Amino acid sequence: MESEANDSNLANDKSKAPKVSRRTVLTGLVLGGVCAGLLLEDADCQDLLAPSRETEDKPKNGSKVPLFYSKGYNISAFGLEHLHPFDGRKYQKIYEALTNPKGPRRPSSVERPAALSEAALLKVHSKEYLDSLGDSRVLSRILEVGILAKLPAGVIDWRILKPMRLAARGTMAACRAALQMGLAINIGGGYHHADKDQGGGFCVYCDIPIAIKTLRQEGLLKTALIVDTDAHQGNGFANVARGESQLFVLDYFDESIYPHPKVKEDWSIPFPRNTDGRTYLSELKSTLPVALEKYKPDLVAYNAGSDVLDSDPLSTFRLKVEEMNERDLFVVETTRRMNIPLAMVLAGGYGKDSAIAHTKSIESILARFDGQTG
Repeated sequence: MESEANDSNLANDKSKAPKVSRRTVLTGLVLGGVCAGLLLEDADCQDLLAPSRETEDKPKNGSKVPLFYSKGYNISAFGLEHLHPFDGRKYQKIYEALTNPKGPRRPSSVERPAALSEAALLKVHSKEYLDSLGDSRVLSRILEVGILAKLPAGVIDWRILKPMRLAARGTMAACRAALQMGLAINIGGGYHHADKDQGGGFCVYCDIPIAIKTLRQEGLLKTALIVDTDAHQGNGFANVARGESQLFVLDYFDESIYPHPKVKEDWSIPFPRNTDGRTYLSELKSTLPVALEKYKPDLVAYNAGSDVLDSDPLSTFRLKVEEMNERDLFVVETTRRMNIPLAMVLAGGYGKDSAIAHTKSIESILARFDGQTG
């Protein structure tokens, strides 16, 4: 989802808003998560402590686009989030905007997943890697906050890893629902820096490849395409995909930021620093239809990061909220026009406009496709 330590050239970019270091962002995030663990709301407890299950219920919203969300997704700061640009309650803000009295949905229409089980994680991750997550030093490296090495691993698991397992389960549920309904959205997920044997960039679990491999083993699909529009290259997804036949990656990213070096992908589309929305959208609109024709996927997993926005502190992209909205609607409309099921996850995004941009995109998608799924 996220980038490594901010490159010095980002800090020197005078044409954009001042940048903060990635360490500042993630330190605030983790400190907020630890505090949140001491102040859990009852609803958060219910989601975080819910037992894992191996099957999801079929979507219950008729012809509406299935949405997946749990309060347990959030790594909350209870006020500390104002000390840094990461919005620890981003997912909750999106959910509340979508389900308020004027929103397009009611809370009862949103599916709530339980956490992904170890058996599911082992479909992609090695046992050695999962066991290593019991070591706070390993977690501090993956999450890139050194102070975590001094904390009990159980605390980190409770307040950071368990929310990630919940969101990863939401990704699997959204992929399954997309195959049934044509389109589904997980209000979270998209941990594209997580690899088979290691995590990084604040990504621990390789959620989309886990979901795809599970559904392939169930005989529900053969070929899948990950369309990744997060500002950072999805190196973890790409590395895992190279070992999976008929799993392809189409990746649009800012070439000037993490990860370094970039990894080999089926189709990489790197952009130079400070790429604006018009240039970005022109490239997307010319290449996505070609890729869909080339790979002919049974499912598209869409990693829709909001860190492409010009207000994001960890990339140099210059997209406006309206342009990100146009991006998301184009990806969904193009894929569905070709009758390809699509599951959307939210991936990374640290800027002040992240939640509102995702909300506007999802509202546009629901306005266009509610009543047309199934």
